[in-house]
Amino acid sequence: MGTLASNRKGFITGTSQTNYASALNVATGTATDSATGNQNCIQYFKSSGRGGGTFRFIRTFIHFNTTNLTEASSISLQLTSAGGSDSSNFNVTAIKHSAGSSNGSAIGNADFNNIDRNTAYSSATEYASSGTITFTLNAAAAEQINNNNDFNVALLLTVDATQSEEDPLESDGDITNAIAFSSAINLVYTEPAASGYNHKVNTIAATSIGKVNTVATANIGKINTVD
Repeated sequence: MGTLASNRKGFITGTSQTNYASALNVATGTATDSATGNQNCIQYFKSSGRGGGTFRFIRTFIHFNTTNLTEASSISLQLTSAGGSDSSNFNVTAIKHSAGSSNGSAIGNADFNNIDRNTAYSSATEYASSGTITFTLNAAAAEQINNNNDFNVALLLTVDATQSEEDPLESDGDITNAIAFSSAINLVYTEPAASGYNHKVNTIAATSIGKVNTVATANIGKINTVD
C-alpha cells in the first residue's frame, strides 16, 4: 500500500444568510487556511431568530500534490474524526473543488463556492464521532489523481453537496462534523505490481536484489535465458 499526505488543508465558514436555500449558494466566507487542531469544519448551522435568522455552512478544502502518482488504484481518503454522529444527516460527500487556484495555494474567503457539485469523488459516507474516517474514492477521483499534478477534494455535508431542497433541520440547531487537523489527512492506495525479474538469484530473493551485474532488476527479463 502507498500513502500520500495532504499538501494543504483548511476550511471556510460561509457568510450567514437568512434562509437555508441562500446559505447553500453563498459566494464568500471566512477562510481558515492551513488549519491545525480539532475544528468544526463540516457543518450546517440554523438559528431562525427574529430579523431573518442565521443559516450557514462550513466546507473543508484539501489539496494533494499527485505529481508522482500515475498508476494508483483502490484509492481512499483517510482522516481522523474529532466529533460527529452516525445520523444520516451527518453524512459527508467528497467532491471536486478549485479553491487555492486549484494548485495548492492558500484558500481565501472568495473560495467558498469554488466547488463542483457535478463531480462527486465519493458516495455519502458515515461520519463517526471518533477514529479514522475513510472515504472510498471513485473512478473520477482516480482519473484526476493519476493524470494530473493536483488533486483538490472538498468535504461537504451530503445535503450541501447534493443541494438538497429540504432543510435537514426542523428546528434550530446544527449538524457538525469535526476533523483533527493536526493528524494526517492521507490518500491511501494500491501501488502497481513491480516489473522485471522476480525470481531468486543464488538463493537470494528478488525483492532483496537491486541490481544484477550493475543492471537494475526492473530492467531484467531473463538471466541466462531463464525467465
